[in-house]
Amino acid sequence: MKHVIIGTAGHVDHGKSSLIKALTGVNPDRLKEEQKRGITIELGFTYLDLPDGSRAGIIDVPGHERFVHNMLAGAGGIDLALLVIAADEGVMPQTEEHLEILRLLDIKHGMVVLTKTDLVDEEWLELVEETVRESVAGTFFEQSPIYKVSAYTGEGVDELRQAIAQAVAELPEKDPDLPFREPIDRVFSVGGFGTVVTGTVFEGQVAPGDKLMVYPQGLEVRVRNVQVHDQDQERAFAGQRTAINLAQVSKEDIERGQVLAAAGSLDLSNILDVSLRLAAKSPYSIKNRSRVHFHYGAAEQVCQVRLLDREELLPGESTVARLNFQDDVVLKYGDPFVLRFFSPTVTIGGGHVLDPCPRTRRVKNVSWYEHLSALRMATPEERLLAAIDTASPFFSDIKQAMRRSGLTAEVPEVGKAALADLLEHAKIYQLTGQVYISALFLENMAGAAERVLHDFHKVNPLKSGLRRESLRTSLLPEVKLEYTDKILNLLVSQGILKEKNGIISLANFSLDLSPEQIALEDKIVDLYHQSGFAPPEVEEVRAKFNNFQDIPALLSHLLDEGRLIRLDDKLNIHPQCLEEARSFVVKTIQEQGELKLADFRDYIDSSRKYALAILDYFDSCKLTRMQGDVRKLL
Repeated sequence: MKHVIIGTAGHVDHGKSSLIKALTGVNPDRLKEEQKRGITIELGFTYLDLPDGSRAGIIDVPGHERFVHNMLAGAGGIDLALLVIAADEGVMPQTEEHLEILRLLDIKHGMVVLTKTDLVDEEWLELVEETVRESVAGTFFEQSPIYKVSAYTGEGVDELRQAIAQAVAELPEKDPDLPFREPIDRVFSVGGFGTVVTGTVFEGQVAPGDKLMVYPQGLEVRVRNVQVHDQDQERAFAGQRTAINLAQVSKEDIERGQVLAAAGSLDLSNILDVSLRLAAKSPYSIKNRSRVHFHYGAAEQVCQVRLLDREELLPGESTVARLNFQDDVVLKYGDPFVLRFFSPTVTIGGGHVLDPCPRTRRVKNVSWYEHLSALRMATPEERLLAAIDTASPFFSDIKQAMRRSGLTAEVPEVGKAALADLLEHAKIYQLTGQVYISALFLENMAGAAERVLHDFHKVNPLKSGLRRESLRTSLLPEVKLEYTDKILNLLVSQGILKEKNGIISLANFSLDLSPEQIALEDKIVDLYHQSGFAPPEVEEVRAKFNNFQDIPALLSHLLDEGRLIRLDDKLNIHPQCLEEARSFVVKTIQEQGELKLADFRDYIDSSRKYALAILDYFDSCKLTRMQGDVRKLL
């Protein structure tokens, strides 16, 4: 069954509430002050029974200029707009402002209704109709017939009701499988039930027992009961007005303008990257860094507009921009919004969200302008790539990149296909199950690694390269080792770097030893081999060959090449000797269940110093472990 919200729009005292009463039999003005003064102040709600047995929700909005903020709170959920114009007055200032708001909010379906036709003659009615046609030219109302009604006499009401039913039947269906989202426009408590919030379901569905979250404060709540048009429902869907009874929360914890949504479906941010359009009839321009009122759903906040390509946005112009807020907002990619001038508060423009949670805080105007301009026209693959690229330095979950690029608001297959396409064309790389980085970020990491290694090779010409852990720390000291290792593995696999025995160097680096240095290395290795389990310390080697300059570097190279093994800061050993010791340790523990230091010292026929250094090395390699005063296999 299709679920639709019909909403009114128009100037104050043009008969919006009276029209709704004539269509439904219900006066949407529920406040005593509204009924006494004869004007709508707050949003009014009722429903219209349709021929197919369904009900369309109706939102009646205030028309007075002082209550445009209330009008905006209800207009966001409208599927079919009724632009109401009094025949005796014609198009008025709030008619034009409401019309601009409907356009800015991306409402695409509407009908023009001339009310109070009983107060004018036919000639005047024709003149007003012509003026109305001029006013709605170029808008989604342009093709709408103009329906002439009198709520007082009932003339034209039945025809309008039938036309509404036909228009509703032609509206597109909503996707019920999206994550639930409902901006809250009223909060109250009911004795014996507790906290109740009302709003229009923008996306998804909700049922009693669902666990949801109130954003932006992240308050977890449980749905106790759901009502639509004052009747309990097993489930409510996008396009319905709901009253939701919440458990685990008090009335004081929730405010109008907050959002009730599925947990984990929205991201908090105090900045938005947006496309921006200033209305052609806006009485004011927007200057760079100026403050404006931002409206989305039932929320209103003040934000600062940062223009990236100019110092002033003039009426009728469009651009991309960054909006800075003092508090967090929660929107999705593509959400429309309305901007009103800071003072006086008149509607001046609006736009759409391009990135609801930008990861890049500091931006350069020119480059970021180009980035956002491309994002405005991007395909799903391009949007996802941009989201992954800007999030790569933070190693964010791919789900957030999907949300930022708007792919969770489409069929899931679109997001999956976009991800697969980017992987196939090597535009992104998967580090772990949920973490992806862009090829551009990997390229930047390659450049950084090359610079570090180039400087290292320059200072240390006799060393093969940096140990993996040292390079890892130089590149990304605050990042999980798992991510940095995966990045280094990618750079090695692509031939940008090379690695041997845990030593990483530039791919084209080769150690250029002189014949004398090569001969000296062979002598050093032979010395360690002959020394067996009593290897010399570094200073002893330097003294042995009377070489105090090259020996440390040559020893480091031999260790890098695996021709010697480092036991600790002072001692190295020949690999063959170490392998003999390892075989004895393993065999002894397998046969006897344990190994004592004294037994190992006797086997290698050396001092306690060397025996302990070798066994500690095996402990560090997780071959063995100390248990009391003996060692066992790990």
